[in-house]
Amino acid sequence: MPDAEWLVLGVDAGTGLVEAVCATAGGEVVGQGRSGSANAAALPVERVVEHLRSAVCQALAGVPPERVRCLVVGAAGVLRYSRGATVGPLAQVWESVGLGCPVRVVADAVTAFTAGTPRPRGCVLIAGIGTIAARVQDEQVRDRVDGNGWLVGDDGSGFWLGRQAVRAVFAQLDHRGEPTLLTPAVLATLTGDQELPSDPAEQRELLRDTVYDGPPIALAGLAPLVPAAAEAGDRVAQRIVDRAVDLLVDSATALAGADGRGADDAEDPLVLAGSLLHPDGPIGSEVRRRLAYHRGAQPLLAGCCAGAAAWLAARSVEPGLDSAVHARLTQA
Repeated sequence: MPDAEWLVLGVDAGTGLVEAVCATAGGEVVGQGRSGSANAAALPVERVVEHLRSAVCQALAGVPPERVRCLVVGAAGVLRYSRGATVGPLAQVWESVGLGCPVRVVADAVTAFTAGTPRPRGCVLIAGIGTIAARVQDEQVRDRVDGNGWLVGDDGSGFWLGRQAVRAVFAQLDHRGEPTLLTPAVLATLTGDQELPSDPAEQRELLRDTVYDGPPIALAGLAPLVPAAAEAGDRVAQRIVDRAVDLLVDSATALAGADGRGADDAEDPLVLAGSLLHPDGPIGSEVRRRLAYHRGAQPLLAGCCAGAAAWLAARSVEPGLDSAVHARLTQA
């Protein structure tokens, strides 16, 4: 049995927020933390470092850092954390909080997959601010579909939904498209003002200026408006939802690849992760239904990704840990 005194730390450094979990060898959570985004493509490195340090400090509150035997970080855009000027500042995060343990950085697809199953091999579809489908084996991404970022990829993601919503509003305002409930919802959300100009030309100018004045990734904040409008009977929003489902299912099924394995192989689990794939939402429920039909088996749902990172850390210290520890940590 492992020493009951040692601890591990797991960090999920996502594009939406950073979460940290500190736990014992037996899977008891002793500390948790949460902070802002770790999106190094949209934020200065200094902000990413600040968010990581804040989440880690919260998780370690009252815990002697020397008790932590291993730290695993699941990072979106993992390659950005392993080269250039980013490496030094990130390493200083761990040093500044007193951690002297080994640190491993893995792709967020690895921790998302692990959040759904303790098995070493399978596939994961993540749909949140961004989107990626990946085949994972032995804590490595072996194959991937999309995950190419908001500028050229992430089809069906939260950013994609937000961008499609804005395009639909522009189409209504310049008479290319039909009326949609998205128009008042998008304008009010982006401007923060319920009192909007009545003239479509003024609304169009206001929308354009507001979009370009903010960071592109801010469009992901509009994503919840689309399924909400679709559920209210809006045909424009429903078409966007339907297209998002198609794109996400296509990404997952494309993992089959030339070798005939991946999401089509029911022997390997498929894990669904990310805010858009919540089983109660219209996108998540339909994606899950279609993938279950396609594979002949229900996909698994990811739990806590920071807890999954803590599980990976604990297993690196004590490889013989059982699945009960995994269940406790991923339900954190």
